[in-house]
Amino acid sequence: MNDTGINHTLDNMPQNALKVQVVTIFLVLLICGVGIAGNIMVVLVVLRTKHMMTPTNCYLVSLAIADLIVLLAAGLPNISEVVASWVYGYVGCLVITYLQYLGINISACSITAFTVERYIAICHSIKAQFICTVSRAKKIIGFVWLFTSMYCVMWFFLVDITEVKFADGIQVNCGYRVSRNLYTPIYFFDFTIFYVIPLVLATVLYGLIARILFMNPLPSNPQDLSRMSSKHYGKPYNSIKLSCKGNKNTVSSRKQVSRILYLCAFTHKRFPSPFMVCTV
Repeated sequence: MNDTGINHTLDNMPQNALKVQVVTIFLVLLICGVGIAGNIMVVLVVLRTKHMMTPTNCYLVSLAIADLIVLLAAGLPNISEVVASWVYGYVGCLVITYLQYLGINISACSITAFTVERYIAICHSIKAQFICTVSRAKKIIGFVWLFTSMYCVMWFFLVDITEVKFADGIQVNCGYRVSRNLYTPIYFFDFTIFYVIPLVLATVLYGLIARILFMNPLPSNPQDLSRMSSKHYGKPYNSIKLSCKGNKNTVSSRKQVSRILYLCAFTHKRFPSPFMVCTV
């Protein structure tokens, strides 16, 4: 009798309108589908084409894999919550939350590594031939993935599933283990490490790159480029042995970053965060 009385006082399980469910599911599937297909194509093209295995593309592959993790862990699981409640259980709550933060943090680190590599390739083109190598890029990416994977382990202990009783059933949610206010130091540290520091670093480095690009325009003649490099570094022309590959990489790097800087200037008023525009 007591249980019956309690059931009468409970509200029904909140549900979204059918139109909201249909539109939300359609948009999630569309965005995730396009994003997953595009990132898979990036990974396959770079890995299957030998001449595309460059330091820059190594960082782009790392970024593409991280974006895949975010799309699979943050996008698709939300469909179940739109329709009903959390259906992936306790283990699914831990693993999906871990993968969400792992993908986001690795994306920030990969973008930062890419920015540093572009700065070295453009502003220190001679040293870049020895510093910006594929093997070094792979080691940096491996360290980034190892560090971030260990850092995000804490989320296995910070989330849990909760059950809320309603008159027409039990709603299961994947959320925080304790009060949200207790997570403020963790969020502040995470925000500083994976957003503020990369943002400041990217702003400084792209500012230095812009200074080089605008103050030292790139000559159209490769011979003029070699003479300019010889004059800049104070060495005779014949003593600097710049390979064709090195020159092409420098030209390609400067043109690539020039497009990014022009894009930043064009879209500055449309995007609230310059970090997302100027570093991707």
